[in-house]
Parts: sequence; C-alpha cells; structure tokens
Amino acid sequence: MPLILYGRSLSPFARRIAIWCALQDREVERRKILVTGEDFETLKGLNPVGRVPVLETEDGAHLIETAAIIDWLEDTAPEGKRVLPATGAARRDAMQEMAFGNSVVEKGVALVYEKNRRPEEFQWPEWRARLEGQIAGGLAAIEAHAPADGWLGGEGPGAGDVAFVIAHDFLAATNPYLLEAGYPKLKALAARADALPAFAESRPET
Repeated sequence: MPLILYGRSLSPFARRIAIWCALQDREVERRKILVTGEDFETLKGLNPVGRVPVLETEDGAHLIETAAIIDWLEDTAPEGKRVLPATGAARRDAMQEMAFGNSVVEKGVALVYEKNRRPEEFQWPEWRARLEGQIAGGLAAIEAHAPADGWLGGEGPGAGDVAFVIAHDFLAATNPYLLEAGYPKLKALAARADALPAFAESRPET
C-alpha cells in the first residue's frame, strides 16, 4: 500500500513532501484536496486543524505539519536516501537553508491571503509592504546561499535545494513580480531542479 499525500502542489508545504518522497523513491498516491469549499470538511476529518499536507502512512496514521512529516520520512528513509545530512555542520547548514526557504514561503502564503484573496478595499497596505520586504530579505539570503551550479546537497538535490526551489516556484506561480529583482542563481537552481522528474511532477498548478 502506498503512502497517501493530501494537498495540492500549489501548497508549497504539500509540494515539499511530494518532492521529498520522490527523492526517496517512495510510492505515493496524491489526493489533491482543497482547503476551501466542500473539501474543507473532508480535510478536517484527516487533520482537525484543517491544514495540508497530511501524509497517510502504510499503517493508517495521519501525519501533519511538514517538519514532523519530514522527520518521519528521514527516520524511515531507505538506505542511502536521506535528504538531510544525519548530523554535524552539514546538517546545521541544511537546516538553516531550509529555514530561509520556509520563511519566504510562509510570508508568501500570508501575502496571497492579503493581496490575492482579500478584497482590495479591506487590504492593509502597510502589512503588504512589510510582507514584501520580508520576502525580499529572504530571497536575498537565498540568492547568497544558492550554488552557482550543481546542488547544495552534493551529487543530487538536498534539503536546501528543495526549500529554495519551492520558494521560487511558489512566488512565480502566485506573485511573480516579487522575483523581478533578479536572483540569477536561484532562478538557475530552480530551472535545474524542475528539469528533474522529482520536481517536475509536482510543479504548482494555478
């Protein structure tokens, strides 16, 4: 029985788990449940908080929150398929790369709710400007850490690569103007990654 992943790839959090599973060669059934409309009640039956992703394991457990799911995936990873280094400075650095990517994504999601979904007359310009500034700061940090070629993970994509590419692709799909400042290393990294099946099969649908 394969794992079951609930959540669309437009959710950067669900996509992170999809990519992680693909990099670990795990069989996963995708169920692209929405967080709105009729799907919301179904989702709350899987996760009382009504959030994605939810990963259903072979024994029927419903795992929630990306950090907790990734911890389980790493703990049960097939031989040679860990995406995160096990320990030491390499793990510390990868966790910080993930933190930059996650921070940009979190602020990007907040911007979607403020700018893309809230009626214009109810938007708060100062809050939007704050979010855009935080995203710009995160993108600058990502650009500084992104590899000029190849992967942060060494011979293949690692946790930092996953986090950086997800951040780039989510912004490109929802508010591409945020990437107009440049970020050539990040854009090149995203292009390399999205040419791989592990990333291409979960490109955000708009």
